[in-house]
Amino acid sequence: MAKKSVLFVLLIVGIVFAGCSKKMSEERLFAQAQQLEAKEDIDGALKVYEELSERFPNSPHADSVLQKLGMIYLNKKEQFGKAVAVYERVVEKFPQSKYQPQSLFMIGYIYANHLKDFEKAKTYYDKFVENYPEHELVASVQWELQHLGKDISDIDIFANSKDGEGKTDGSAAPAPENARSSKSK
Repeated sequence: MAKKSVLFVLLIVGIVFAGCSKKMSEERLFAQAQQLEAKEDIDGALKVYEELSERFPNSPHADSVLQKLGMIYLNKKEQFGKAVAVYERVVEKFPQSKYQPQSLFMIGYIYANHLKDFEKAKTYYDKFVENYPEHELVASVQWELQHLGKDISDIDIFANSKDGEGKTDGSAAPAPENARSSKSK
C-alpha cells in the first residue's frame, strides 16, 4: 500500500512539473520571439512565433501569436497570402478574441490593396461592418469600400497632394498606419 501511495504522489508531482515546464516553455518562447522581433531578426521571430502556434494552438495567447504572425507576414515579409491565412485562423478559431475585428479588417485590406481581389475584399469589409457596426475601424472600412478598385491617383484627396500623403477633409478615413505595408507594391 505504501508503494502505491509513493508511486501515486510521484505521478502527481510529475504531472504538475510537466504542466509547469510546458507553460514556462511557452512563456520563454514568446519572450524569445518578442526579443528577436525587437532586434529586427524577423526571420528568427517568425520561426519562433510559428513554433508557438504549432505547439500551443489552444493557448490563452494563441490569438496574440497569430496576430503577430499576420503583421509580420504583411508588413515585414510581404507574403500577403500567408497573412490572409493567419488572419483567417484568428477569425475561425477565436470568435471572441479581441483581435477578431482587426483580423476581419486586415483580410479585407489585404485583398483590396495587395491581392487586388475586390470581390473578396468587399465580402470581408461587409462582414466587418455587419459584425462590428460601432467599431473604430468602421470609418476606414467605409472609406475603403467607397474607393475599392480605384487607383490612388484617381482619389481626390490624394490626387491634389504633392507629397502623396493627401489631405483629408474629415470625411475620408484611410487605413490605420499599422495596416500599411512598410514597402509599397
